[in-house]
Amino acid sequence: MDLSEKFRNYLTETAETIKKSDMRALSDIANKLIETKQRNGTVFTAGNGGSSATASHMVNDLTKGCRVFGREGFRAVCLSDSSTLLTCLANDFSYEEAYALCLKTLGKKGDALVAYSGSGNSPNVVAAAKYANEAGICVIGFLGRDGGKMKDLCDLHIIAPTDSMEMLEDAHMAYEHALTVVLVDTLKDMWGMEILKLPQKNRVFRSALFDFDGTLSLIREGWQQIMIPYFCELLEACPEKGGDIEFCVTEFVDKLTGKQTIFQCMQVAEEIKKRGGSPEEPMVYKTEYLRRLHEKIKDRKLGLKSGAISPGQMLVPGSIELLKKLKDAGLFVYCASGTDNDAVLEEAKLLGLDEYFGENIYGALDEHATDCTKELVIGRILSSNRITGEELISFGDGYVEIELIANIGGYSVAVATDEKKRAGINEWKRNRLISAGASAVIPDFAEAGKIMDLVKYW
Repeated sequence: MDLSEKFRNYLTETAETIKKSDMRALSDIANKLIETKQRNGTVFTAGNGGSSATASHMVNDLTKGCRVFGREGFRAVCLSDSSTLLTCLANDFSYEEAYALCLKTLGKKGDALVAYSGSGNSPNVVAAAKYANEAGICVIGFLGRDGGKMKDLCDLHIIAPTDSMEMLEDAHMAYEHALTVVLVDTLKDMWGMEILKLPQKNRVFRSALFDFDGTLSLIREGWQQIMIPYFCELLEACPEKGGDIEFCVTEFVDKLTGKQTIFQCMQVAEEIKKRGGSPEEPMVYKTEYLRRLHEKIKDRKLGLKSGAISPGQMLVPGSIELLKKLKDAGLFVYCASGTDNDAVLEEAKLLGLDEYFGENIYGALDEHATDCTKELVIGRILSSNRITGEELISFGDGYVEIELIANIGGYSVAVATDEKKRAGINEWKRNRLISAGASAVIPDFAEAGKIMDLVKYW
């Protein structure tokens, strides 16, 4: 007996039903779930029968499926997953009260309850929604038919547009999977603090060390797009081309970010020599690079001086707030840069950062020097203030400083800002800084409070 036509009819009708769904409602639900996650809230799910299975599946997708780039997913709990607890509550109290009792124990204001009910009238789900309303827990309903009693108890809801229980449960599962896909895609650009390694317990941070360019200041945003093409030009003019020039230049420029600019110029001279060319003195390359960079950033500096550009526009978001909080907490703050000292001091003043660092701003003192400025600065900080590496937390966006702090036992926070957008994260930078030994990664300092929780808690 060939039943293929019956299957085709059912599946076609189900697909048409889903296509009629309220996409705006799904969008609002997605935004509410993200808001709950950002507040560190918990998403509770509940349902009965087939709806319980969908509720349980949602927790799987929120917890594991929404782990974007290895970051933590949602805090999510399905109220029907523990048959032991559910039958205990149902037996000792009543089945109608079971979900509400769980919420009273586990839930708090700012959490969310996602309730699945085809009829909208399941007594235990209705009771849980009523308690959630009283407790300030957002109620999100995946409903059917006319929405039942649940409709008026929900802050947000979507109703599957069908009277068929099978089709509306299919629709609920499709909504759940669609939410997961959209949440993952949206969360790619919504980065919070990513902790790779927690500080040791009882650790006391006494000092905080900041890199300057790309970590605090965005005045020189795009400097790599000046240096890398310039160095590529130099190598392409050599007698022997030798492999992927752009990859080679990008690799060593990144690896040496954090040291003085002269180191990168020394390396390009070495690469020219390897390719059969006759290199100039490294200082020649540095002078030309700085000339090109100046052309790119001169309007930014003039804008800051005239007031046409506010300092906030040229700072990584949250920089000032975090510096204030660190100072208020009694930490000593230092700034170390591979950029020439005079330039760092000038730009720090334009951005108002001198107010927080005072005299603790260190740039490259000798443009010809080949000592690593950061090693010298960190050594001076540790010795003069009797600070061990374990008492130092650092914030930086360069391979060198992350590796350096990790090697001396400090806690390295990688600031992987997407400098061009001033929002989100530069994934390539993140991956490189993790490989250098970063203990945590942040997109910027917008969540200064959470950063301070990390600093003070430990």
